[in-house]
Amino acid sequence: MTPPIHLRPLRPDDADEMVVVLSDPALYTFTGGEPPAREGLSRQYAVQARGHSDDRSETWLNHLVVLDDTGEAVGYVQATVPVSGGPAEIAWVIGVPWQGRGHATAAARLLLDELARRGVPEVVADIHPDHAASAAVARRLGLRPTGHLVDGEQRWEGPVAVADGAVPAMRRGTPCPPTC
Repeated sequence: MTPPIHLRPLRPDDADEMVVVLSDPALYTFTGGEPPAREGLSRQYAVQARGHSDDRSETWLNHLVVLDDTGEAVGYVQATVPVSGGPAEIAWVIGVPWQGRGHATAAARLLLDELARRGVPEVVADIHPDHAASAAVARRLGLRPTGHLVDGEQRWEGPVAVADGAVPAMRRGTPCPPTC
Protein backbone atom coordinates (compact mmCIF):
# COMPACT_ATOMS: atom_id res chain seq x y z
CA MET A 1 0.00 0.00 0.00
CA THR A 2 1.26 3.47 -0.91
CA PRO A 3 1.73 5.82 2.04
CA PRO A 4 -0.50 8.90 1.65
CA ILE A 5 1.05 11.80 -0.21
CA HIS A 6 0.19 15.34 -1.13
CA LEU A 7 1.50 17.88 -3.60
CA ARG A 8 3.06 21.15 -2.53
CA PRO A 9 3.96 23.99 -4.90
CA LEU A 10 7.67 24.14 -5.63
CA ARG A 11 9.74 26.91 -4.01
CA PRO A 12 13.31 27.99 -4.78
CA ASP A 13 14.47 26.91 -1.31
CA ASP A 14 13.35 23.33 -2.07
CA ALA A 15 16.65 22.87 -3.92
CA ASP A 16 18.40 21.87 -0.69
CA GLU A 17 16.09 18.90 -0.16
CA MET A 18 15.57 18.01 -3.81
CA VAL A 19 19.26 17.87 -4.69
CA VAL A 20 19.38 14.80 -2.44
CA VAL A 21 16.18 13.28 -3.89
CA LEU A 22 17.56 13.73 -7.42
CA SER A 23 21.13 12.63 -6.62
CA ASP A 24 21.10 9.01 -7.86
CA PRO A 25 22.61 8.76 -11.39
CA ALA A 26 20.25 5.83 -12.11
CA LEU A 27 17.40 8.36 -12.18
CA TYR A 28 18.77 9.68 -15.50
CA THR A 29 19.02 6.35 -17.34
CA PHE A 30 16.09 7.14 -19.63
CA THR A 31 16.00 10.94 -19.52
CA GLY A 32 19.68 11.72 -19.91
CA GLY A 33 21.55 14.29 -17.91
CA GLU A 34 23.06 13.94 -14.50
CA PRO A 35 22.24 14.79 -10.90
CA PRO A 36 21.87 18.55 -10.48
CA ALA A 37 24.07 20.81 -8.39
CA ARG A 38 22.30 22.71 -5.64
CA GLU A 39 23.03 26.16 -7.10
CA GLY A 40 21.72 25.25 -10.57
CA LEU A 41 18.65 23.61 -9.10
CA SER A 42 17.94 26.70 -6.99
CA ARG A 43 18.12 28.93 -10.09
CA GLN A 44 15.89 26.53 -12.02
CA TYR A 45 13.34 26.44 -9.20
CA ALA A 46 13.29 30.26 -9.00
CA VAL A 47 12.19 30.34 -12.65
CA GLN A 48 9.73 27.44 -12.32
CA ALA A 49 8.15 28.85 -9.15
CA ARG A 50 7.12 31.90 -11.17
CA GLY A 51 4.37 29.75 -12.65
CA HIS A 52 4.50 30.96 -16.25
CA SER A 53 6.76 31.42 -19.26
CA ASP A 54 8.36 34.81 -19.95
CA ASP A 55 5.80 35.57 -22.66
CA ARG A 56 2.97 34.14 -20.51
CA SER A 57 1.94 31.75 -23.27
CA GLU A 58 2.26 28.85 -20.81
CA THR A 59 1.22 28.28 -17.24
CA TRP A 60 3.51 25.99 -15.25
CA LEU A 61 2.48 23.74 -12.42
CA ASN A 62 5.49 22.44 -10.50
CA HIS A 63 4.82 20.52 -7.32
CA LEU A 64 6.84 18.46 -4.90
CA VAL A 65 5.52 15.01 -4.01
CA VAL A 66 5.50 14.95 -0.21
CA LEU A 67 4.87 12.04 2.16
CA ASP A 68 2.05 12.94 4.56
CA ASP A 69 3.52 11.11 7.55
CA THR A 70 7.03 12.60 7.44
CA GLY A 71 6.75 15.74 5.32
CA GLU A 72 9.64 14.38 3.26
CA ALA A 73 9.82 15.24 -0.44
CA VAL A 74 10.25 12.14 -2.63
CA GLY A 75 9.94 13.63 -6.13
CA TYR A 76 8.00 16.06 -8.25
CA VAL A 77 5.27 16.36 -10.86
CA GLN A 78 4.86 19.11 -13.38
CA ALA A 79 2.53 20.31 -16.09
CA THR A 80 2.96 22.86 -18.84
CA VAL A 81 -0.43 24.26 -19.83
CA PRO A 82 -0.68 26.31 -23.03
CA VAL A 83 -2.74 29.44 -22.38
CA SER A 84 -4.19 29.20 -25.89
CA GLY A 85 -5.64 25.76 -25.16
CA GLY A 86 -4.64 22.26 -26.14
CA PRO A 87 -3.23 19.43 -24.09
CA ALA A 88 -1.04 20.01 -21.07
CA GLU A 89 2.35 18.30 -21.07
CA ILE A 90 2.88 16.36 -17.86
CA ALA A 91 5.83 14.62 -16.24
CA TRP A 92 6.63 12.84 -12.99
CA VAL A 93 9.88 11.98 -11.25
CA ILE A 94 10.25 9.98 -8.05
CA GLY A 95 13.65 9.58 -6.40
CA VAL A 96 15.17 6.11 -6.67
CA PRO A 97 14.79 5.13 -2.98
CA TRP A 98 11.00 5.73 -3.18
CA GLN A 99 10.29 4.12 -6.56
CA GLY A 100 8.05 1.08 -6.90
CA ARG A 101 5.65 2.18 -4.16
CA GLY A 102 2.95 3.83 -6.28
CA HIS A 103 4.03 7.40 -5.56
CA ALA A 104 4.33 8.38 -9.24
CA THR A 105 0.81 7.18 -10.05
CA ALA A 106 -0.71 8.76 -6.95
CA ALA A 107 1.08 12.08 -7.52
CA ALA A 108 0.24 12.19 -11.23
CA ARG A 109 -3.43 11.58 -10.37
CA LEU A 110 -3.37 14.50 -7.96
CA LEU A 111 -1.87 16.62 -10.74
CA LEU A 112 -4.63 15.48 -13.12
CA ASP A 113 -7.20 16.48 -10.47
CA GLU A 114 -5.72 19.97 -10.42
CA LEU A 115 -5.70 20.16 -14.21
CA ALA A 116 -9.35 19.05 -14.29
CA ARG A 117 -10.25 21.86 -11.85
CA ARG A 118 -8.51 24.28 -14.24
CA GLY A 119 -10.57 22.98 -17.17
CA VAL A 120 -7.72 21.26 -19.01
CA PRO A 121 -9.30 18.46 -21.08
CA GLU A 122 -6.29 16.46 -22.26
CA VAL A 123 -2.69 15.68 -21.38
CA VAL A 124 0.37 14.31 -23.12
CA ALA A 125 3.51 12.74 -21.69
CA ASP A 126 6.71 11.83 -23.51
CA ILE A 127 8.25 8.58 -22.23
CA HIS A 128 11.39 6.75 -23.33
CA PRO A 129 10.31 3.58 -25.19
CA ASP A 130 12.31 1.38 -22.77
CA HIS A 131 11.04 3.02 -19.58
CA ALA A 132 8.53 0.34 -18.52
CA ALA A 133 7.80 1.89 -15.12
CA SER A 134 6.78 5.26 -16.58
CA ALA A 135 4.76 3.54 -19.30
CA ALA A 136 2.91 1.65 -16.57
CA VAL A 137 2.14 4.92 -14.78
CA ALA A 138 0.84 6.40 -18.04
CA ARG A 139 -1.43 3.38 -18.59
CA ARG A 140 -2.80 3.69 -15.03
CA LEU A 141 -3.62 7.32 -15.80
CA GLY A 142 -5.62 6.25 -18.84
CA LEU A 143 -3.06 7.51 -21.37
CA ARG A 144 -2.34 5.67 -24.64
CA PRO A 145 0.82 5.57 -26.75
CA THR A 146 0.39 7.45 -30.02
CA GLY A 147 3.19 5.88 -32.06
CA HIS A 148 4.64 9.40 -32.47
CA LEU A 149 8.22 9.95 -31.23
CA VAL A 150 9.32 13.28 -29.78
CA ASP A 151 13.09 13.55 -29.33
CA GLY A 152 13.28 9.76 -29.18
CA GLU A 153 10.49 9.44 -26.63
CA GLN A 154 7.07 7.88 -27.19
CA ARG A 155 4.23 10.41 -26.99
CA TRP A 156 1.34 9.25 -24.76
CA GLU A 157 -1.99 11.07 -24.68
CA GLY A 158 -5.33 10.91 -22.99
CA PRO A 159 -8.11 12.76 -21.25
CA VAL A 160 -7.63 14.43 -17.89
CA ALA A 161 -10.76 12.68 -16.63
CA VAL A 162 -10.20 9.14 -15.41
CA ALA A 163 -11.17 6.61 -18.09
CA ASP A 164 -13.85 3.98 -17.43
CA GLY A 165 -12.41 1.06 -15.51
CA ALA A 166 -9.38 3.00 -14.30
CA VAL A 167 -8.64 3.42 -10.63
CA PRO A 168 -10.23 6.69 -9.43
CA ALA A 169 -8.05 9.70 -8.73
CA MET A 170 -6.21 9.71 -5.41
CA ARG A 171 -7.15 12.15 -2.72
CA ARG A 172 -4.84 13.26 0.05
CA GLY A 173 -4.82 10.65 2.78
CA THR A 174 -6.20 7.89 0.57
CA PRO A 175 -3.85 4.93 0.25
CA CYS A 176 -3.06 3.84 -3.28
CA PRO A 177 -4.79 0.59 -4.29
CA PRO A 178 -2.57 -2.43 -4.99
CA THR A 179 -2.79 -1.69 -8.74
CA CYS A 180 -0.68 1.47 -8.32
